[in-house]
Amino acid sequence: MLGLLLLPMLAVHALAKLEMQVPDLPVVALHGKDVTLKCSFSHTSPFNLSDVTVFWQLTDTKRSVHGFSMGQDQLTEQAESYANRTSLFPSQLTMGNASLLLQRVAVADEGSYTCFVRVQEYDSAALLLQVAAPYTKPEVTLEPESNLRPGDEVALTCVAYGGYPKADVIWQDGSGRNLTDNITTSVVANEQGLFTMTSVLTVVLEPNSSFNCRLINPLLSEERSIFVTVTGQNIAFPPVALWVTVGLAVCLLGLLIALAAVCRRKIKESCEEARREAEEAKELEEEDSKTAMTPLKS
Repeated sequence: MLGLLLLPMLAVHALAKLEMQVPDLPVVALHGKDVTLKCSFSHTSPFNLSDVTVFWQLTDTKRSVHGFSMGQDQLTEQAESYANRTSLFPSQLTMGNASLLLQRVAVADEGSYTCFVRVQEYDSAALLLQVAAPYTKPEVTLEPESNLRPGDEVALTCVAYGGYPKADVIWQDGSGRNLTDNITTSVVANEQGLFTMTSVLTVVLEPNSSFNCRLINPLLSEERSIFVTVTGQNIAFPPVALWVTVGLAVCLLGLLIALAAVCRRKIKESCEEARREAEEAKELEEEDSKTAMTPLKS
């Protein structure tokens, strides 16, 4: 029925005196929320509600979204995916408001919508609907996650869920240097069309390495991020090597003690020998003195 109504609309399009207004910029709707697709018109002569015909359809596929004529909704040709989710503002139609209320917005609703209005004359205008959903706070996991030491190659995986559209992923180190050239990013959609973003950064571990994973939703201008620090530990000695090290340390300590004892004894012997030599030299000096003092006999 609505298809038949459009034929006379097209026939009088050249005579259209309606002025249509729709948003020039894309309309951004949050997933799961309601959105109003604004469409208004002006007409030079008075008219009644029964004179108004409004028809919303998808611009590309021509699927019917909502129809209104003869003072009531006409939904027999409405696409099933829009059932019980659309409505106009009938009390405001005579004031030129042909806007469409779309409830519980889904990712599949994204696209171009055309608003057709006829009040004696006919005109139409199209607008673009974009759907957005915020991502969860990212989570980061490390592989391997234990027995790490500086110089090891590690993979950091950053995951965020339930967002739309695809986010821009940026990796930075602790000083803010961009590491995005070293990443691999994948996107998986769930049954609702929402995305899980997974980004893997591969780096060589330093003693204390810090990393920042940032996800930016281009439609919402919203950023989610997580900052992590990975500490590389020095390699631990295995049990056998540990016992060998302890044994060598004990042997070295014993050797040092023995060497100290020998040195002490040698020093003591050297001191005693020096003392004896000093005593002997003193005795010789005393004997020489006595000899010099004895008178010679004639």
